[in-house]
Amino acid sequence: MVGAARRQRQGPGSPGLLALAFVGLLAAPAWGGPGSAALARADAAWERRADGCDDEGRARGALAAAAVDAYQEAVDADPSALRARWKLVRALYFAADFVAGDPSDPVRLLERATRESDEALDLLAAWLGVSGRLDSFTPARLQTLAPEVAADAAGALFWSAVAWGGWSQHHGMVDAVRAGVADRLYHAARAVIALDPSFEEGGAHRLLARVHAQVPRIPFFSGWVDPELAVPAAEQAVALAPGHPGNRFLLALTILDVAPERRAEAVRLLEEAARSEPRPDQRAEDLAIRKAARERLARETEDARFAGDVAAGGRSR
Repeated sequence: MVGAARRQRQGPGSPGLLALAFVGLLAAPAWGGPGSAALARADAAWERRADGCDDEGRARGALAAAAVDAYQEAVDADPSALRARWKLVRALYFAADFVAGDPSDPVRLLERATRESDEALDLLAAWLGVSGRLDSFTPARLQTLAPEVAADAAGALFWSAVAWGGWSQHHGMVDAVRAGVADRLYHAARAVIALDPSFEEGGAHRLLARVHAQVPRIPFFSGWVDPELAVPAAEQAVALAPGHPGNRFLLALTILDVAPERRAEAVRLLEEAARSEPRPDQRAEDLAIRKAARERLARETEDARFAGDVAAGGRSR
């Protein structure tokens, strides 16, 4: 049924997963079982993903691929294990976003990540007894999950949103909105917040901030977009995990996008992210954030210098 539901979707960006006609025929997701040993090996490979990465956070392709392959083995060992599947999505996204290589590789990896993320959400839908559309994962339903199950539900929802967000970057924002990707991100982020707002150090709030700041408001597709909600969402992420350099960096970007009157604060946040030291368990990710913060800070500095030159030239005439 999972594969059948996926094959029936009209393209990669449909607004939600199709309803599962026979939910009872699907086995409930497993949180332990025949894939446990394979999952432990995959987790060990994941911990080595940043070994030998460069100063810009570019990881070694062989290590990223090893993590992907190990999680695929865990999924193959127990296809009903939700934890293995969402971690496979996470590893695929890492391989797409943090490894330099052929420009076609990220697209291929993200396409695979979106397929796997839909499989994960089908498993979660079967467990909850809902249709599988993202708006069917209501807080009331999600909050019936036991804590150990809720953590994997949050993982499946969050990394599905990240995978589809990465996919949209290669297909254009307007096309992604019309294909339903923005709606996916919005509903998934809200579902994660209902489960655990601190998951991935405020990751769902980061997602909501960028969606509200960057997604165009298109009736019938993204009418829920509200730029006034962008900065509060980014601020909530910082409040939840102030030590995460990405939270400060994304707050800075969000301020620059929708609240330019607070530019001085954004520049200060960029400066903090630009001089942050990477955390050992997030070395590649944090180095990439630091690089991006330094590049944006340089751009803001250049823009300010240009504006000053223009103003000075106007005064001299």
